[in-house]
Amino acid sequence: MTMYADHPSSAPLVDRWDGGDGVSWIAHPTEEGQRASHAIRGDDGVWIVDPLEAPDVHDAISELGTVAGVAVLSSWHARDAGAFARRYDVSIFLPTWMTRVEDRVDAPIERYERTLGESGIHVSLSNPLPT
Repeated sequence: MTMYADHPSSAPLVDRWDGGDGVSWIAHPTEEGQRASHAIRGDDGVWIVDPLEAPDVHDAISELGTVAGVAVLSSWHARDAGAFARRYDVSIFLPTWMTRVEDRVDAPIERYERTLGESGIHVSLSNPLPT
């Protein structure tokens, strides 16, 4: 079994959230690592979290509304954040303490302490591991 695949599957959506406020997908369901990505509707639009490219995922995201930003929650999850941010012409949002991501993405970066933009989505983060 492959730890991390580089070609997306054809059926990535794994969950449509109750109430229609989000979707989750695993771009490579047969890989051992099974990295999940999410799109969450906030007060100011849709927030894409730790994204990996996958077929039809942009259709699911557009059903939620206008994208407000891309959030990276771990310095190891830069993944396809830059490509998503460029596609939707939004910034990548990083916790104030996080490093390493800037070198891996080609998109604007914005920092946050606890809340993603004006979304009402509060993120409880600490820096438990070296970045």
